[in-house]
Amino acid sequence: MIRSIILAAVCCLSTVGLFAQDSYSIKGKVGKVDAPAMIYLSYYENGQQVTDSVQVKKGKFMFKGQLETPVAANLQLRHEGPASEDRASTEYLYFYLENSDITVNSKDSLKRAIVKGSTSHDDNQRLTAMRKPYKQSADSLVRVYHSLTPEERKDSSFIKSASAVMQRTQAGYDSVSRVFIAQNAYSQIALAAFSEIELGYNFNPDTAAARFAHFPESLRSSAMGKKLQSKIKIGQNTNIGATAIDFVQQDTLGNSVKLSDFRGHYVLLDFWASWCVPCRAENPVMLKAYNKFKDKDFTILGVSLDDQATRRAWLNAIKVDGLPWTQVSELKGFKSEAAVQYGVSAIPSNFLIDPQGKIVARNLRGEELDKKLAEILGEE
Repeated sequence: MIRSIILAAVCCLSTVGLFAQDSYSIKGKVGKVDAPAMIYLSYYENGQQVTDSVQVKKGKFMFKGQLETPVAANLQLRHEGPASEDRASTEYLYFYLENSDITVNSKDSLKRAIVKGSTSHDDNQRLTAMRKPYKQSADSLVRVYHSLTPEERKDSSFIKSASAVMQRTQAGYDSVSRVFIAQNAYSQIALAAFSEIELGYNFNPDTAAARFAHFPESLRSSAMGKKLQSKIKIGQNTNIGATAIDFVQQDTLGNSVKLSDFRGHYVLLDFWASWCVPCRAENPVMLKAYNKFKDKDFTILGVSLDDQATRRAWLNAIKVDGLPWTQVSELKGFKSEAAVQYGVSAIPSNFLIDPQGKIVARNLRGEELDKKLAEILGEE
């Protein structure tokens, strides 16, 4: 009897898979809105923006299309028609779009519309509700911060209490996110949540790889899954203990410089840009460390993520900040080959490399840089 029930369940699952939709439809109704009102659908798929538009007739509209995977989408209702750029007469609705029959209904306003038929949207709504208390806590702290004077913001007691609140808030946010992921392993929203909390700045690639393995093959091999696998792989290739990936770029005078040229020395590979405020704030810290340890086989290689439009600003920043170490750049922004190889998606970002070319530390900021160098090279 039990065997028959299991077989029947498997057959049902197989049938669902065979007849799963490979396209989407959005049927909408927003009060009595009529021409010349237009409604626009937009989303990104495979890095490309997809847009569509239809005229609203007696409050009704409809879109059809196909997707590879669920995506975050946006509906925009322009009451005055296509020529209108008046935001006051434009309404927005953000939701998750997937290959299913979706309805968007409201008696009056698009922004108050109820979305049905998208499992991904429902999942995201549940995750948002779970995270809400922690987001409210963070928003409240930000409001307090902006209400203070510049001097009050620097007060040590405020910094200490604010840091404690943010740590608790982040811990709670991450905790409920992991609960959601564990309970919804087959959801694309769980995969997106995983990316947010496990693959952020300075993530642990080995821990991320172990947790990513808990997702089913269908999600791991999806378009998003493949991107996350690639990010984890790059993280492992540039993790502590890995051999630093060699590259060559031109310095400020047009001379070719290789990372391997610095073998035999401790080198801090520093990714930055002239327009990056936190990077510029770190430059005095690095300058202090450079002057302190330069006679102990320590140097810095700066890799700028400026582009052709900010080339002059890059050269000026080097001069203004008084940076004496070697600076290179492809002037391609985040498309710099070195940035891609090292998985740099936010700056400042750095890697401390030993004389044998092994990565011994990552993202050393503030006093952490001085402490690490003193630990390795010894204090004066």
